Amino acid sequence: MISSSNKDIIPGQETMSVTGRTDINSTMPFSFTSLMADKASQRVIAPYVKVLRRIEPEAPPKKEEFSYYLHKKPIALLQKLSVYISDMVDLISVLHETANVLKVVTHSSGVTLYMIDLESQEIILHSRNAELPHHGSRWKIETGRTLAAHVAFKKENVMVDDIIGDQRFPEGIGWRRTNVKAIMCVPVVTPEEECIAVIELFKEVDEEPYKKTDLQIVVATTGWMGAAIHQNQQRVALQKQQELNYYLLGLSKHYFADHLVVDKIISEIMTFAKETIGAERGSFFIIDQESDELVADLFDDDDENTNDLEHDKKKIKIRFSKERGIAGLVARTGQTVNIKDAYKDERFNKEVDTQTGFITRSILCMPIIGRDGILGVVQLVNKKNAACFSDLDENMFKTFCVYCALAVHYSNLQGKMKKIGLQNEIQNDMLKVNIFPCSHDMTRLLNSPFPEEIPPDFETFQWYPLGYEDQMCSLSMYMLADICGDWLQNVKQACEFVLKMKKCYRSISYHNFAHAFCVTHCMYNILKRNMEVFTPLERKALIIACFGHDVDHGGFTNNFLRLTNHCLYQLYPESSLENHHFRTTMFIISSCNLFTSLPEKEFKELQQEIHDAIIATDLVFYFQTRGKFSKILENKEFDWTNASHRLLLKSIMMTTSDMSGQAKPFPVAKNICDGLYKEFYQQGDIEKNMGLCPLAMMDRDKQESIPDDQVQFLSVVCLPCFEILHSLLPNTEDILSLCLELREAWKELIMLREKKICKPDQSSI
Repeated sequence: MISSSNKDIIPGQETMSVTGRTDINSTMPFSFTSLMADKASQRVIAPYVKVLRRIEPEAPPKKEEFSYYLHKKPIALLQKLSVYISDMVDLISVLHETANVLKVVTHSSGVTLYMIDLESQEIILHSRNAELPHHGSRWKIETGRTLAAHVAFKKENVMVDDIIGDQRFPEGIGWRRTNVKAIMCVPVVTPEEECIAVIELFKEVDEEPYKKTDLQIVVATTGWMGAAIHQNQQRVALQKQQELNYYLLGLSKHYFADHLVVDKIISEIMTFAKETIGAERGSFFIIDQESDELVADLFDDDDENTNDLEHDKKKIKIRFSKERGIAGLVARTGQTVNIKDAYKDERFNKEVDTQTGFITRSILCMPIIGRDGILGVVQLVNKKNAACFSDLDENMFKTFCVYCALAVHYSNLQGKMKKIGLQNEIQNDMLKVNIFPCSHDMTRLLNSPFPEEIPPDFETFQWYPLGYEDQMCSLSMYMLADICGDWLQNVKQACEFVLKMKKCYRSISYHNFAHAFCVTHCMYNILKRNMEVFTPLERKALIIACFGHDVDHGGFTNNFLRLTNHCLYQLYPESSLENHHFRTTMFIISSCNLFTSLPEKEFKELQQEIHDAIIATDLVFYFQTRGKFSKILENKEFDWTNASHRLLLKSIMMTTSDMSGQAKPFPVAKNICDGLYKEFYQQGDIEKNMGLCPLAMMDRDKQESIPDDQVQFLSVVCLPCFEILHSLLPNTEDILSLCLELREAWKELIMLREKKICKPDQSSI
């Protein structure tokens, strides 16, 4: 009969060839691929290996655009900022020098330099002597007024012989000078058609007008000037951006590699932003997720000459609603705002200036965006040496915002981690209290830690604690003392360990404390027969691992945890349950102070041994171990002094002990089997409710297949394992014999079932 499990895909199945059922008398060499090609073997192994269900795949998560940037921290960068700024070209001085050269070449009486203010769309008269009355005079860039304003607007050169008689320029040159007649006005334009300045050459009344050759010289010169200025602007911007990136990347690594103090890193970032972009003040607004308010930390830098990066410049902290002010607008919309005149903009919240005593002229405000949305807002106030912030400033500021987002995100993570860590400490303390044994049980076990009489056949593999359920704790103490010897000196700690372990096993039908006790009993008998083979530390680890190998088991398989994306699967993608059992075991050991007398090095070795032993109970790991072991035994290469070979043997011992319920008399094994199937069917019912088709062994509608599945499970899983153990430890032969007898009992049950089905109906005539 083909079960519904053929709807499950087991890794590697696609390339498997059907070889029939595995013969237990020829376990070496072992091939898991050929084993899984057998449908009957698939049925019994499927609950313990990774099974990929044919369900609708989940959509892949949206690609994270939020990334971390790590590099070295250039501490000297900020200290050398003044040198970097002084290295920039003084454009106005260079233009004045060039204009004076042109004045001489063209035999002009004088020359005037106008600079362009792109933000206000005005030309500004610049004189070398700032005390002259016309210095700093402004004219709107437009036609129909002054000659220079017309040239700046048209971005074209103009040469006139008589400015007084030219009706196009009613205001002439715009400033009083009565003896000016001939004028040559040329714009300085970049290759991107941006007008930087206007050079106005003039001659007096008694001088000859300009020639075309004069215009050619001036136009050629200003053309090269525009190209050079553009190239220098690009160089400066690139250098500034590179300098900025190096600084911020280094700053990230310096703080992200250690505990981050967000105020400190933001203070440094804002200080550097102010110096680089040229602002009087910077503000950093964090959105308070609880109150949905903006919390503003104002990072002021009154001392322009300070190089002390360790100085915290945070002065004032203000809270206000996201519904008010420019920062609130940016926080709500996520859009950048560049305000040229704050007091003329109704969006500006004047209460901020009222509280701080600061006068705001211009504002550049940007959102700090992280993976979860807007984290806060960064704001620069009052552009130095200009009316407002430019597009270049805006582009530079975007880079700062990225690193501010990193700082806020990292700070939030640290805050959450700290909170979770404290919660874990509280919960661990509460857990230690709640797993502490009942005082009556503790007193009873302390008064009689060991059984008065050892049950008959206790040191045989077929023994089962039927009728001795109340003595399992004292018998556990006996096994611990017998295997661990002098190590078990503190009886109270050992009693606490056994009772806590019992309490941490759940009241489920199979993976309960009785199962842990039986697994420990099997390991006890293996070790008891081979005490000289294993070191004291190995014996301690194996017996302890058996006690904790299924602690806090929930009755579900690793496959189910993966299928439901359980938190244990997310925490431990491989061997999820086994890793949890190990962690829980070590938690119980720690709470009992069980191994405090061991040196640290020896304790770490013991911990690793316990880990390896518990992980070995994952049947996926068993099949890997079995494949390696088969090759070693086939080539007769097993070496008792080889640590990796010993690890393989101990793994087989753990698997044998875990499956020792399959080496019991049939009535006992049948009872154990019923408990396991009860858990399987509960999981299968849940999977059906999820709209999935459960594995055949987990489908209660296929209970008639239990005997067949058990015969197959014994043949392909248990017996090969027991044979490997017997080949290296011959005194464990009883385990193999009991398993063979159990398989025959299941076969007899199958035969009886078939006879009942095939028996002719009895009828009377």
